[in-house]
Amino acid sequence: MSLQIAKVKGIPIKIHFTLIIVFVLVSWTLASGFMPRYFPSLNSISYWIMGVAGAFILFFSVLMHELAHSILSIKYGLKVRQIILFIFGGISDIKEETKEYKKEFKIAVIGPITSFALAFIFGLVWLLLIQLGGEGALPAVPTATNGINSTSGETGAQQGMEERPGNNGQNEFPVISIISGIMIYASIINALLGLFNLIPAFPLDGGRMLRAGLIKWKKSYNEATRIAVRVGIGISFGLMAFGFITIFTGSTLGGFWFIIIGWFIQSGAQTYLQQHELSTALVGVRLKDIMNTKYISVRQSQTVSEVLRDYFNIYRKSEFPVLDTEGHLVGSITSQQAMSVAENNAKDVKVGDIMTSNRELVIMNESSRADDALKRIYKENKNRIFVCDDKSYDTVREIYTSPKNDETLLPVNTDIKIRLLGIISKTDLLSIASERDEFERMANK
Repeated sequence: MSLQIAKVKGIPIKIHFTLIIVFVLVSWTLASGFMPRYFPSLNSISYWIMGVAGAFILFFSVLMHELAHSILSIKYGLKVRQIILFIFGGISDIKEETKEYKKEFKIAVIGPITSFALAFIFGLVWLLLIQLGGEGALPAVPTATNGINSTSGETGAQQGMEERPGNNGQNEFPVISIISGIMIYASIINALLGLFNLIPAFPLDGGRMLRAGLIKWKKSYNEATRIAVRVGIGISFGLMAFGFITIFTGSTLGGFWFIIIGWFIQSGAQTYLQQHELSTALVGVRLKDIMNTKYISVRQSQTVSEVLRDYFNIYRKSEFPVLDTEGHLVGSITSQQAMSVAENNAKDVKVGDIMTSNRELVIMNESSRADDALKRIYKENKNRIFVCDDKSYDTVREIYTSPKNDETLLPVNTDIKIRLLGIISKTDLLSIASERDEFERMANK
């Protein structure tokens, strides 16, 4: 579940609901731990201001990191669908990856470079604050007993924080201290973000940089991908093992995060490799060769009651294409959509009132490659591809193509005639890919 919050350079920026969890966690961690540790003698309101501001800067930094990837991708002619910020960071949803190692390396490395640049800028602002605020801009030097006393609630200034010259327990520069704390955290977190992404573990930036080097060395995109992904999986298991060791040595929270990060890398790498292998197996196959041309459709003028009785109950399918009176594709309707209509209204509600419009469907032409279709199904989380003829597809692209992102838009209720030739489901594509992959493995034995 994602919500679009902005659009930059034609790229939709979306936030996933899991971001709320991280925002609260980061704000609380900064307000209760990091900021009181290094900037004692401030009140709790100041710490929460610093915590919330730090959380905002963290996600701003992740967004800048992903925007750098996306903008350079567009410059190289690649299509970027969206950027999503979620619990583990951000994702630039690039429609198709480049197979040119130089472009891949540059697209991958621009992210860490951006993070290091932000770290430098925030650090420079902090140095300027030192000139303006002197002692107020400097973090306190922690001693063995610093921090917040869990029983008394005393801050580090009261129980063991090394005092700065002239410190009488009160902060004389609260505003400078607040801004300085935020800038120090922003500089540190961007440096760590850049360093983390340089780890050669696919699908991190470092893993993609590794693949670019392997493509140059091996001269094979597929072999380079397999090696880079397996290296990433190996590193992920190492991180998880280190996490378990850390937990047993007493640092539960730190160990837990290493396990989570390792699991995230392993899961992402394994999923990518599986999708890559299946897509590779479909290379050379066109949709017109494998699509189902004997599809069953419904009309947008039919009632929900009719469709439930005469189609869903009889054919037991989860989705039907919806055609207009001239037989052109205008959308689709699922069993879930139909059953969501109250029974007493089903005879009055038309299919056209509740269907998914054609702008939200994955529509490809008959000459499209099957491996591209599988990639789109995965990226857009859809269950089927609607295949139209080349002529109507070209017309749609000519009229409804975005000049910035070259994305095909398909508004419903227009004069565009989309002639549906066939349908192919995700299950069909995966089955065909698995059979071809198995045959290829047997042939190579």
